[in-house]
Amino acid sequence: MFYTIFMGTENSSEATTSRAKVLADEIGAWHINLSINSVISALLSLFQTLTGKWSQYKVDGGSNAENLGLQNIQARIRMVVAFMLTSLMPWVHNKSGFYLVLGSSNVDEALRGYLTKLCRHKSYRKHQ
Repeated sequence: MFYTIFMGTENSSEATTSRAKVLADEIGAWHINLSINSVISALLSLFQTLTGKWSQYKVDGGSNAENLGLQNIQARIRMVVAFMLTSLMPWVHNKSGFYLVLGSSNVDEALRGYLTKLCRHKSYRKHQ
């Protein structure tokens, strides 16, 4: 089985969300559309409990450090969810083993040359 998952946030556009579904349909994948807003909120609440501060995206008045931190939280949540699903989806479907995670950057990240995953292949070095 081939699965795709779009892990969007309140900042994700409808165009991006629908592109993910169209791609999944075109390759015959079972697709999940997941909002990770509640997980982000939980982590931000934890951060506020620990520090007494509430961080914001730059567009909402936050600093560069806050903006980078919030974007990194999203990337790490996506990684954890992807690996959780690869471990547990076989069990959900009464199969043994685990699945392989294949990640991709979004269009904006690709345009900026930003990748979340480390890749040592020479064709990707120019993007890091």
